[in-house]
Amino acid sequence: MSNYLLQAQKEGAIRFYKNEIFYSASNVGFPLTPEEQVRAEIYVKILYHYRYPAERIAFEYPVKMGSSYKRVDILILDEFQKPFCIVECKKSSIGESTFEEAIEQAFSYDNHLYAPYIWVTSGKREIFFKSEHSSQGRRRYELNDLPKFGFSQQLWYKIYEAGQNIWGFFKDIYTEFFAPTLRKRWFARLLLFLVVFALCNWLASWANIAWLTPYAMEQKWLQKSWTFEHLFYISASISTLAGIWILRHSIIPDDLLSASKAQEKAKQRNNWVLIVTILVLIPVYFWLKLFFNYDTKYCYGCQPCATEWRCWWSFAHFRLYTRPERIWEYLTPSWVILGVQTISSLLVSEILKWYAAIR
Repeated sequence: MSNYLLQAQKEGAIRFYKNEIFYSASNVGFPLTPEEQVRAEIYVKILYHYRYPAERIAFEYPVKMGSSYKRVDILILDEFQKPFCIVECKKSSIGESTFEEAIEQAFSYDNHLYAPYIWVTSGKREIFFKSEHSSQGRRRYELNDLPKFGFSQQLWYKIYEAGQNIWGFFKDIYTEFFAPTLRKRWFARLLLFLVVFALCNWLASWANIAWLTPYAMEQKWLQKSWTFEHLFYISASISTLAGIWILRHSIIPDDLLSASKAQEKAKQRNNWVLIVTILVLIPVYFWLKLFFNYDTKYCYGCQPCATEWRCWWSFAHFRLYTRPERIWEYLTPSWVILGVQTISSLLVSEILKWYAAIR
């Protein structure tokens, strides 16, 4: 028995008899069933935790639905004696499906009562909703808790509810559109590949600007036949190889490996990693050329052409960045090829599955 229930008994707000419970403030009594036990716990919580006056709490509130009446377990009323919160109580032993039915039952009451809050509970589990009426119907979003007495009118609580409203909006979008898609294996693989290649591209770009580019400038490679484009191909090849090696078990099917020992299988898989890397780099190269078609006549030291797109790989363009920003010389084309890396790897993995099946 909760402390609130003991306090209510002590103060006479609730009285227990043999098989009955009597709510003194409302002057009503009910048989003491498992569900009524939960309702008693919630009733005293409304009184002592949420601080709502007893005269604002109604039991078995009638709701006309069609030609018959249904009754709300507990209805909290506002200062104008209008519905404020619908409380639906179920016994603590109910399962998940029954709890979901209780939520729908509370929503059906709300369609007639237009209460701004809904509370569904089994004692062990509870859920709160804010309900808003508009020309498009009722819109409901989940809350963490019910506001205490008088708090719903305070500015800070209105700000809190606005935040909950925004969160509920994005949660509804996720539930409606993204969650069903994420259950599909191909989409989950696409996200996995995308994240791995994005991380590898970022690390390769950072390593390029931190080590390879300073070394190339020190050795004066860029004053000869080398350009920043060649330096980028090094980092792009390394990032592609690293990403495919990380994803090797997702890309290269086990049926493609003929070895029986684990070490030999690992060696075969690594050989296939190199083959897949080459296959993925071919479309990456041509895709990159579509966006960064560098004209070699623009030399190491040119200045007027630096802001032109075709001069992305020129030294003058590189010098337009401040030192902390120079990573974008490599990171920007890395984002351009990210989708090609991801989709090409997925396509190659499907081709390898097909090849392993017919071999």
